[in-house]
Amino acid sequence: MSEKVFYCFDDNDLAEAACLMAEHQIRRLPVLNRDKRLVGIVALADLTRSDGDAATHAVRGICKPTNVPRR
Repeated sequence: MSEKVFYCFDDNDLAEAACLMAEHQIRRLPVLNRDKRLVGIVALADLTRSDGDAATHAVRGICKPTNVPRR
């Protein structure tokens, strides 16, 4: 589980969601409306079905090794 919750908004495009997922190495991203109410979740599998480029970007970021030790 991540220490911080990252999310996107329902009016963001898929590429933005993929960038967030890659940057923070997360496989699922909550989707909020502008009232900050949960309206869905974008999973890595969703990206693979919709946009191959976004999925590739997300997977490369998620799978990138980090220097943070595991607990």
